[in-house]
Amino acid sequence: MTCSWRWDGDCTRGRRAAQEALRTGLANRVIAPDENLVDETLAMAREIARNSPFGVRMTKRILAQNIDAPSLEAAIQLENLTQVLATRTIDGPEAFAAFQERREPHFSDT
Repeated sequence: MTCSWRWDGDCTRGRRAAQEALRTGLANRVIAPDENLVDETLAMAREIARNSPFGVRMTKRILAQNIDAPSLEAAIQLENLTQVLATRTIDGPEAFAAFQERREPHFSDT
């Protein structure tokens, strides 16, 4: 977030700041004042929890590390490594089977 954008957001305090965050990619969703923030948050948490716990952990780690990646190539290499590691977990075969059988996976994360 740039200082100028932050200043604007602090000064306007409202819909303009939220819409600008959405427009610039700082936010991926804006909850309207008449929506229930807790319900929306829990729905998103349930959606994330449907994924492999290993995959969620690695996604968070890669996002954090790639903020300071020295190059696009380095970022892609880290992502590729993580994809290979994910296939080697106990949940890897379950993910493939669930996809082929068109069903929800049941991850163990052991």
